[in-house]
Amino acid sequence: MSGPGPQVAPDDPRMKVLRWIRPPAFFLLCVGVIAILFNIVGFVLAAFRIPPPITPPPGQPPMVLELSMGMILTLVAGSLCGVLCIWGALSAMRLKGYGLATVGAIAASFCLSPTVCIGIPVTCWLLFTLSRPEVRKAFAP
Repeated sequence: MSGPGPQVAPDDPRMKVLRWIRPPAFFLLCVGVIAILFNIVGFVLAAFRIPPPITPPPGQPPMVLELSMGMILTLVAGSLCGVLCIWGALSAMRLKGYGLATVGAIAASFCLSPTVCIGIPVTCWLLFTLSRPEVRKAFAP
């Protein structure tokens, strides 16, 4: 099997677990990357005071994002959640670090960006997969 993670023979007992865990781990990896990109774009828009493409109703001034301390903390927290998602996804794909894979899955539901709409179903899917006894056994050293 190609891709990140252990390269195992088709007759290896871990192959069944890898087939279960790779799809939700891949989607978790995607959620993490999108969350980081979203937060970088948000930081750039706020830093350069670029107005969003949404036109305000007549008579109201255009909305401009300002780089405040709350905005910076929100963007940093969202980026950290994205990093945890990526780290947890790679841990799950390698079948190493069961706890980190679980934390990465949970972090997908706390991303402070629109990726949380995708992250919550991915979190449920990966946590359900990680709770199987065969999967937990495959993570053991």
